[in-house]
Amino acid sequence: MSNISTDELQELCLQALTKAGLKAPDAEIVTAHYLENEMSGKASHGMVRIIEAANALDKWPMPDTPPSIEHDAGSMVRLNANGHIGAVAGDAATKEAITRAKNHGIALIGIHNYIASSGSMAYYLRRIANEGLIAFMGCNSVALVAPPGGRERMIGTNPIGVCIPGKDTHLIADLATSSYAYGKIMVHKDKNEPIPEGVLIDEAGHPSTDPKDAYDGAILPLSGYKGFSLGLMIELLSGPLIGAKAIKKDLCDEDGLFIIAIDPNAMGNIAFYQDIENALKAIKTSAPAPNSNAIAIPGERSQSTLQNTLKSGYIDIADKTLQKLKALAA
Repeated sequence: MSNISTDELQELCLQALTKAGLKAPDAEIVTAHYLENEMSGKASHGMVRIIEAANALDKWPMPDTPPSIEHDAGSMVRLNANGHIGAVAGDAATKEAITRAKNHGIALIGIHNYIASSGSMAYYLRRIANEGLIAFMGCNSVALVAPPGGRERMIGTNPIGVCIPGKDTHLIADLATSSYAYGKIMVHKDKNEPIPEGVLIDEAGHPSTDPKDAYDGAILPLSGYKGFSLGLMIELLSGPLIGAKAIKKDLCDEDGLFIIAIDPNAMGNIAFYQDIENALKAIKTSAPAPNSNAIAIPGERSQSTLQNTLKSGYIDIADKTLQKLKALAA
């Protein structure tokens, strides 16, 4: 591992992306997203995704047209990312969701036609919660997950996310519906580490701990049929519902992302935020298990890690990942 200042890491990201062809404003959006993830302890959606985005830009140059509205029904909007990078598409959808939910009380925003990863759900959800809004969101991706009883990659790792804002504390949950996030496998590969057992199968369908089998074989769904059901739900809602594609076998093939945002004030309960705060605090102060020192609300540990990293100004990065990033920035 290499220790590097967050300022230097930010500059490397910006250089890598602009040299790959991304315009400066978009490079700033993408860098802010993945750098915050890395500083939050989410290496699976950090620097490895900057490298992934820069490599994608070699194959798919960015358009001059920004993301645009192609269908507007007031509280329901479909956006076309017009071939932009995923994090730029997610940023546009988040801003539209916040505006529409505040105007209508509830909003469904979908965006499609972008390349590379849209990033982590938590990044967008944190911003939505800070506006006092509830949100559910998900996105699909290239097929990497085999159905229970199968060995062929059929759906993406398809994360699902939710945020519910309290008076001072927010619930922010973000989880892959696969047994392991693809980004984590990318990190293991850069560190030359095996994958935990029960996560992967090889091309023949046998259990594997080799990261390369995420490409040659398949990732297993989270908790069998339960995770596959959730993943398939996200596959369909972020696919056909919003004009994107389901069961995608190509890396950049009409990915989709959706956000359902809700303004709790529209329901008329003036005590909502305090009620949420009370519920979250009740869980946090409940009795811990014998080997546990504290109970954490989902999203709390990554937020704490982020604050500690911002305070120190330094972060550890896998050597191989940093070398790749420096090479792209050079």
